[in-house]
Amino acid sequence: MMNAADFIQIDQDLCTGCRHCASICPVQAICGEPKKPQSVSSDRCIVCGQCVQICSAFDSIFEGRSKTRAARLQERELPHSLAEPLFAAYDRNSLAEIEAALLERNLQTVAHCDAAALGPLAEEFGLPSGGIKPGQVVSALRKLGFHQVYSNTFPAGIAILEQAQEISERVHKGGNLPVINSSCPAAVRFIEQSYPELIYYLSGCRSPRQIAGSLTKAYLAQRFKVDPAYLFSVSLSACTAHKFEATRSELRVREHRDIDAALTVRELAWMLKHGAIEPALLEESEFDQELPPINELQEVYCRTGDVAQAVLETTAELMGVENVAVECITAENNGACFFKVRIGDTEYRAASVSGLQNAVPFLEEMRKGESSFRFLELMACPRGCISGGGQPKVLLPERRDPIYAMRAKLTAFEPSRPGAKLSTNAAISHLYEDFFGKPRGDKSNHILQTRYVERLNGQQPVRAGSS
Repeated sequence: MMNAADFIQIDQDLCTGCRHCASICPVQAICGEPKKPQSVSSDRCIVCGQCVQICSAFDSIFEGRSKTRAARLQERELPHSLAEPLFAAYDRNSLAEIEAALLERNLQTVAHCDAAALGPLAEEFGLPSGGIKPGQVVSALRKLGFHQVYSNTFPAGIAILEQAQEISERVHKGGNLPVINSSCPAAVRFIEQSYPELIYYLSGCRSPRQIAGSLTKAYLAQRFKVDPAYLFSVSLSACTAHKFEATRSELRVREHRDIDAALTVRELAWMLKHGAIEPALLEESEFDQELPPINELQEVYCRTGDVAQAVLETTAELMGVENVAVECITAENNGACFFKVRIGDTEYRAASVSGLQNAVPFLEEMRKGESSFRFLELMACPRGCISGGGQPKVLLPERRDPIYAMRAKLTAFEPSRPGAKLSTNAAISHLYEDFFGKPRGDKSNHILQTRYVERLNGQQPVRAGSS
């Protein structure tokens, strides 16, 4: 597995040493003196990509550089047709690998799409967020050459159900509480390297993106009657940390990686522009149905609080509560919001936190054994996935709030809409009964669950915001 410095890099020739990246990094992973080129500490970096988002130093034709733009494009393995500026802070891409797979006749290429990645793609084409419809993104991916295109709402539903089952089991068996969600790979890495004593509070469930990949290599391979080695799975998300997550040795089905390549929103835009594909001009297509979309979950895993609400609701369903009503007990404040639901005589509480600096008080309470929550949702990026490191860059500070507000409006999650009940969802139930045999059994655990490792590298834990 690669280290963090392989995924997030700073071009020493372009960096001006403004240290804007250092100001936003939640784990103080940016090293260097002011007005001198910076570097990334692989021991500290969680690959959240916020430094990539904020970096404004770029390769200008008006400044003499030791390296040509063409050489820089080649070094970063980017399309020669790329027209946008090349910034000092950048994340490693897999475009050449994906393009080679799309041209390989023996490979069946599969794309999985996160909801948080679909709306903002329009911004890369000069349109407001949501200006390109999800069905048009599906059509664009098919024009690129993908054989199947799936919505990640189905694996998201499985992840929510698995985490709700974990809460129920830990409550009845006396396990570690709260359960910490495992959907944000940057937050998971942060706990592994900064709070390793809390590793066993993390949900054992893989993230929805990784579940999509493991189902590709196991369930879809069986349905298509094809060797998993000939299925190439690509995950479209708003997340740079997913690139690191996809390389974890723990996330495999036998010898096959769950996800073969991770693709960000910006990178998909580069591929489409290079192929002269205008998604806004395409007719809409439906997602493929072997992993059927769950319409009620098409906005989940996008904003702070989405997962906490859905997990609490599903936990109550599993425990026999009808007409579940999850109550938001405070509005979002300092990156945190809170929820509760009554199950029998007990009140179950959850906290949802975006931005790792905001998460530290909650994690410190857990270290002291003082937490009163049953579920803790952590999202490393300041506004959740709508501000993910792989989203379109918003360079002007005055533009960030309105653009993020537009993205949030597109992904307003309503967990109690009719049909959202995951404990009785027909497609999920069929998967467990027909393929896994039973929930939480050996087969489902092997494909859906994972483990975590301490990543201190001989160093002292690095708390968010510490120097």
